[in-house]
Amino acid sequence: MDSARLIKYTHAARKSYLKTLGELPWDEVVKDRGASHPSIRDIFLHALDAEDLFINYVIPGKSEKWIEQDYGKFLNIRQIEERVNDVEKRVDAYLKTLTESKLDKRVALPWNPSFPMRVADVLITLAIEDISHMGELIALMWQFDKQPPFLGWSDFIEKNP
Repeated sequence: MDSARLIKYTHAARKSYLKTLGELPWDEVVKDRGASHPSIRDIFLHALDAEDLFINYVIPGKSEKWIEQDYGKFLNIRQIEERVNDVEKRVDAYLKTLTESKLDKRVALPWNPSFPMRVADVLITLAIEDISHMGELIALMWQFDKQPPFLGWSDFIEKNP
């Protein structure tokens, strides 16, 4: 179940980014940087929302219940941390239920119902999405001389055999 392990990796990496964001002045976190989403806050929350949407709504067939977050309502790091904890708690509970047959189950994506994906592939897609945005956060932090966090896959698997 390596796809589920990849999600666990993104959770660990996300926690290190959250810690780093907490060390930044808030104006740096919300400054419009002209990236995929305006601010570091928005990029971070977008990646989290993708995980929430796919795992907690699309896979169980509840896409119509998804409510998109207004990132502007997150006014401090504590609110972001609460959102992370809420989403990851529900995702972790789901991951504990996974079996090989559940990973092979196909789910229809609302925006592309003609190509149902295996749950394992949905999880891999999410990990790639998250890691891509982490790279974006790294580049943005370098622009104002902030050393971004780093958690390599080998470091993660050594600590999480």
